[in-house]
Amino acid sequence: MKTVNLRRRLEALEQDLSSEPILLLMPDGRTETLPGHNDYVLNLLSRAVRGDRAPEMELIARSQSSTEPGGAHMIDLVRALLNGPNEDGRAEASPA
Repeated sequence: MKTVNLRRRLEALEQDLSSEPILLLMPDGRTETLPGHNDYVLNLLSRAVRGDRAPEMELIARSQSSTEPGGAHMIDLVRALLNGPNEDGRAEASPA
């Protein structure tokens, strides 16, 4: 019986954490919001590794910082991958 109660509490906690949005601080001071559900951030990371430059990826690349659920820093890693050196060794220029 205690296992069921613990499982319900964990599921509720996971649902709360996974539904919190990701906030991006942009250079002009505005804040953009990305969904923070399920495997969204992991998907963003894999897309950054593949070099995807979709509009939401460009938004991350142009951002200055982010606030993620639970104090994570995965979006910082995505930003570093997007703005890191390209194949010829030069840093990518992200328009501000």
